[in-house]
Amino acid sequence: MQTYLITGAAQGLGKALSRQLVEKGHQVILLDKELKALNALYDELNSDLVALYPIDLLGANIDHYQALQDTITEEYGQLNGLILNAAILPAFTPIENFDYMQWYEVLHTNLNANFHLIQNTLGLLRKSENGKLLAVLDQNIDLHPAYYGAYGVAKAGLDQLMMTVAAEHKNTDLNLYSAKLETFATESRGRLFPGENPLELPSAESMAKRILASLLEDKTDPTIQHL
Repeated sequence: MQTYLITGAAQGLGKALSRQLVEKGHQVILLDKELKALNALYDELNSDLVALYPIDLLGANIDHYQALQDTITEEYGQLNGLILNAAILPAFTPIENFDYMQWYEVLHTNLNANFHLIQNTLGLLRKSENGKLLAVLDQNIDLHPAYYGAYGVAKAGLDQLMMTVAAEHKNTDLNLYSAKLETFATESRGRLFPGENPLELPSAESMAKRILASLLEDKTDPTIQHL
């Protein structure tokens, strides 16, 4: 049994990852700002393997991240895996018209918060044998598309952050992964693209299955890079 911290755990891909990890007998710490959705998932999973950690990454400060580190240390002693999944997906807007407050909010949640999470869990991950750190990215960013705004900048920055951490840990047994996923069906995407048929896209469940196959079974997937 291993212990995984999943951000953005209450819905979409995070929810699917949480469900599948529990089904495999692993402990999960579910981090999300939506307490109602977290409680609903907790009731659905109905397992002693589940712990909730409600936190709003946009409003969290250094003390909150230190408290998270302290809690995991006290309760578990180490961390086998961290999956960085939480992200804000704003409307696709030209840079000229992008609201500057939303720009800051997206960059803070999608990039800065991940820096703090990584910094405060690296020691816990190194305490476990073959600790795993995975960031959920977006392969569309590599196409340098228009209108991706702060979301695209933050995802590109997270990609670079992961490569930096990987380079700094190349002589350790810490395993880092960048999951550059193709477009898949989520509730947030459905709101942005109401005319899109979600049944024509891969599901969050299928994406979670692929991610966990790479993390737990070392299966090769071209979209999930072992850094």
